[in-house]
Amino acid sequence: MSAGYRLFSLAGALAGPRVRRRAAGFSPAAIRRIWVHKPDHLGDALLARPALAALRAAYPQAEIVFACHPPAAALLAADVLGYRLEPWDSPFLGGGGSWLKYRAAVRRRSPDLLINLRHDVRDILLCTACRPRFLATYDHEGTGRLATHPGRPPEEAKPEADNHLSLLAETLRIAPATVPPLPLTPAAQTAAAVWDSLPGDGPRIVLHAAARTPAKLWPAAHWRALLGLLAERTRARLAFIGGGDDRPFNQIILHGQNGRAADWAGRFDLAQTAGIVAAADLLIGVDSGPGHLAKAVGTPVVTLMSGTNVAPRWAPDPARALAHPVACAPCRKERCPVAGHPCLRDLTPAEVLGAVERWWRT
Repeated sequence: MSAGYRLFSLAGALAGPRVRRRAAGFSPAAIRRIWVHKPDHLGDALLARPALAALRAAYPQAEIVFACHPPAAALLAADVLGYRLEPWDSPFLGGGGSWLKYRAAVRRRSPDLLINLRHDVRDILLCTACRPRFLATYDHEGTGRLATHPGRPPEEAKPEADNHLSLLAETLRIAPATVPPLPLTPAAQTAAAVWDSLPGDGPRIVLHAAARTPAKLWPAAHWRALLGLLAERTRARLAFIGGGDDRPFNQIILHGQNGRAADWAGRFDLAQTAGIVAAADLLIGVDSGPGHLAKAVGTPVVTLMSGTNVAPRWAPDPARALAHPVACAPCRKERCPVAGHPCLRDLTPAEVLGAVERWWRT
């Protein structure tokens, strides 16, 4: 038992009677203001949409505020699920946001119910410090004892969106609801016309090769080999997407490729990229936000998983996720400590092509 667990167990024991009294007073009919805490990156924010849909169905008249990463907030501004956005650049994830200002923002809203969708001790303690009337959160290291509605930790074998729904079902008896596709802005729909600039009439395949976490990068040589296989076997129209910081890696891949693929990284903002992805027939990418964006707009995804995370929980579509098994997975490392990075080195271009061809046949 860790020292942290013992500390939180003691705090929970001391606060237990007061927390239980508050929990006993919970009434769904009295919930008017809900704050959902998920200040994580793009993919994580998109994985929260099923929970937001369930909350909206359960509390149709309530004000719902969704706290998320600022770039994700810009993309979600067009969502139809009826929630307000609170962008916050969490310092727990390397951002420059102030947790004191965040706590003040929450307390100004005075939510009846705060729901924490991050399984991190720091987030759980921050949500507790916001002093909501009711708090639903995953338990971690005993911190769940401080919440009126503690839930079991998320499961590695369950998709993260389903983990969120399980938390709502366990703690608040909220059922899942239909999740509509992420709406596209007019700018996104206009940006989709960029596909017409590519010659041919083959399938539109969008590629995402770069990642903020170096351990998630599939080798550039593998990408080059895959481009050759796709050009030969599918005659697909190929284009890389991403931010401006992704261009250097894309250019390494595209060196000497004689125009086999376009590089649109840095040309379009996130909302416009959503339109480009929605107009594609398939996305092939590493374990990063654009894969979840494709899932949100209804585009099939083939994900190249490193050993950093497990596919059942984190892949946008686990059925189309590719991973080479290694003993050290899941390592959750920023950089691979194993010589040669075998989890991605040994995931071959031929295997990826096979997944693409299986998609093509269906």
